[in-house]
Amino acid sequence: LALRARFDLKLEVARSGGGLSLKEIPIAIDRTPLRIQGTIGSSLYRSARAAGAPAKAVEAYIKTLASRVPVSRLGSGCKFDIIIGQARAETGEVQLGNLMFAGVTGCANNVQMLPYESGGKVEWYDGSGKGSTTGTMGMPANGRFSSGFGMRRHPILGYTRMHKGVDIAAAWGSPVYAAADGVVQIAGRSAGYGNLIKLSHGGGNGSGYGHLSRIYVRPGQAVRKGQQIGAVGNTGMSTGPHLHYEWYRNGVAVNPRSIAFSSTKQLTGGDLGQFRAKLGAMLAVPVGHGLTKDDD
Repeated sequence: LALRARFDLKLEVARSGGGLSLKEIPIAIDRTPLRIQGTIGSSLYRSARAAGAPAKAVEAYIKTLASRVPVSRLGSGCKFDIIIGQARAETGEVQLGNLMFAGVTGCANNVQMLPYESGGKVEWYDGSGKGSTTGTMGMPANGRFSSGFGMRRHPILGYTRMHKGVDIAAAWGSPVYAAADGVVQIAGRSAGYGNLIKLSHGGGNGSGYGHLSRIYVRPGQAVRKGQQIGAVGNTGMSTGPHLHYEWYRNGVAVNPRSIAFSSTKQLTGGDLGQFRAKLGAMLAVPVGHGLTKDDD
């Protein structure tokens, strides 16, 4: 009796001396990726499918390209280049994995894109090691703006002075989020701010979150945009639950509502070297045949 235990393992059960014996038989697996190339016709999707690329792989390929180039403008004559993870057993079965490379050649929008893990996160990078561009600054709390940036009469001290941030009225204990990726510089009590968190975002940018009821981060900790770092409170010189939110450029407070920045990750040093080696290995993969419709 023969059983397929795994894609790469077969079991044989046989009678032996009045009992049963179990024999493990490894199945050789060829893990050479599947590479499919072709010329784009009137439709990139239909052209790639006609060349034998599986539907899910084509969808992932188009989505990846769309993050860098306007796919609708890839005219006829451009060439697509798709590499998919593949495992082919010596017994003939095939398993397909994830998209491993997305490329376009032969036109103005030549692209080479490859997934790479850096800092514990897998992202897609182009041939120069440039990653995706992150979007604008996020809202640090769900609420309404109750006081703006600039000179105002202080509600407790009673005289006019600079208000270095904006106030967001929100329920006590509601989440406070990091407005952008960064590193915690301060997390603790700070005079009139009460419980305060300050983040450094690089490039001279920083943010502050005051009057918190709870602090969930510590100095030196890396945080991501949208990660909860604290909770709205009424600590320090405050007349009610709200978030006092500040933004700094080179140490100078600016109006947080005027900030809409983006950043692009660039691989450097050892990461860039490893990425280039991985890209070279992908480009050396031989072009293979796509699947037939019955295999899809």
